[in-house]
Amino acid sequence: MTLSEQEHGLIGTLRVWGDEGGNFTLTVELREGAWELALSRPGQADSGPAARGVGQTFDEAWDNMNS
Repeated sequence: MTLSEQEHGLIGTLRVWGDEGGNFTLTVELREGAWELALSRPGQADSGPAARGVGQTFDEAWDNMNS
């Protein structure tokens, strides 16, 4: 199995966020052909996710993550 650059980025991000206290939520949704990714920490709901991306593919959504 070969991972894309974006999939490697996801794994790296999970490792970093895990090392920084470990409490976070990653939401990955695929609805009607659109991917939406959101990464947030507990208590952050009022200000929205720390990073969010949307795209027609997982890779596009990851590339669109605004962190």
